[in-house]
Amino acid sequence: MKKKSCKKSRQIRSSSICSSKRKKQAKSKNCLQSSSSQSRLPVTCGYKEGLLDLKKYYKRQKCILSEDRWFTPTEFERFGRKEKNKKWRTSILCKGITLQKLIEDGFLLPKTFMKGRIHGEKQKKRPEVLQQQVLESAEKSNGSQGEDDDDIDMTKFEGATLPVACGSNSGVLHKCRFAGERCGRCIRTENSWLTPEGFIKLNKPDGIWRKDIVSNGVPLGRLIKKKVLELHTINCDCEICQELDQHLNDDVCFVCNSEGNLVCCDECPRAFHHHCHLPAVPEDSSGKWSCIICVLKNMKGSSQKNQQDIMSSPVSQYTQHCQCLLLHLLRECMTDPCTNIPGGSENICGPMMLGRVKQNLENNNCPTVQVFVSDIEYVFHHCTSKRDNDFSRMMSRLMELLETIFKP
Repeated sequence: MKKKSCKKSRQIRSSSICSSKRKKQAKSKNCLQSSSSQSRLPVTCGYKEGLLDLKKYYKRQKCILSEDRWFTPTEFERFGRKEKNKKWRTSILCKGITLQKLIEDGFLLPKTFMKGRIHGEKQKKRPEVLQQQVLESAEKSNGSQGEDDDDIDMTKFEGATLPVACGSNSGVLHKCRFAGERCGRCIRTENSWLTPEGFIKLNKPDGIWRKDIVSNGVPLGRLIKKKVLELHTINCDCEICQELDQHLNDDVCFVCNSEGNLVCCDECPRAFHHHCHLPAVPEDSSGKWSCIICVLKNMKGSSQKNQQDIMSSPVSQYTQHCQCLLLHLLRECMTDPCTNIPGGSENICGPMMLGRVKQNLENNNCPTVQVFVSDIEYVFHHCTSKRDNDFSRMMSRLMELLETIFKP
């Protein structure tokens, strides 16, 4: 059984990583530590290894140190016997990733290393002019649409989460989990947590995540430019970037939406407090565990009873169905407006009264499924007697769950 502990300052659950991934991470880390400065990145071209000095790179100087010699990217490409490619951005790799990819993802600005008269003339220009040209070039290479940025309503992107879509697939992006394309399982779909790369593969395998994943019609690339999302650096050593297999489950309880000591389902992303789940999970339980929603989903429908026959059946025959139904209703009532009726008593509304239904179910005080359902209807009527729209909506939701969960 997976367990997660979430305190006020959110702690990220670490998970095991295969030995090959750990070796790759250790190798990259050692390579970075061996460099003389934090502003240097380990690079390779063919069989040659070197260090890319970012300060020299941005000044368009010879910026790659290899075998005690300094090279421009083009010279380093020839040094690594890859001159036939004639494109150093794809010939030179940083930890297995081409410099072209780092430029596209915004980790590096695009730079041109020219020789001769043209290069000399550019060097004569004032530094502020060159800087402005670099910024304009960076905006064009990133495919940004600066002229439209002022039209974005930024209030849509406030808060901890963002609705996202790619084609017909949709999900919710959690900002605190976002790191980049391959790191950070930040997008919660109905069935799993995915990285942007994993999410785009569901519907558009050949797509570009910065352009094809959108939130409120705006691509993620533009939200990164607007600082709505923070892109981690290529050599980031935070827990999100290092623990590639983590974040398989939610950080808050499925029922009460709060943190704490959570038990995690091994079949879906949901997590629960021990006492919030139905039935309650023993504190000392261990081994593989599945929530009641997954248990019911895996059950093969063998009942031939119609809806009327089910309602008249003893609760003992449909205990798991009742538990699953009540679990969904408890979750929805925790944030439902009908639980906060002006002038109503907090001791008898919403979750509190559904808690009594839960207690009756656990104590076997409901002789039939119909009695169990009638108890829920009474709670909705009592909590929404002054708000007919809420009563109709909650009753409609109850009927929907009955048809889905008690389907023969």
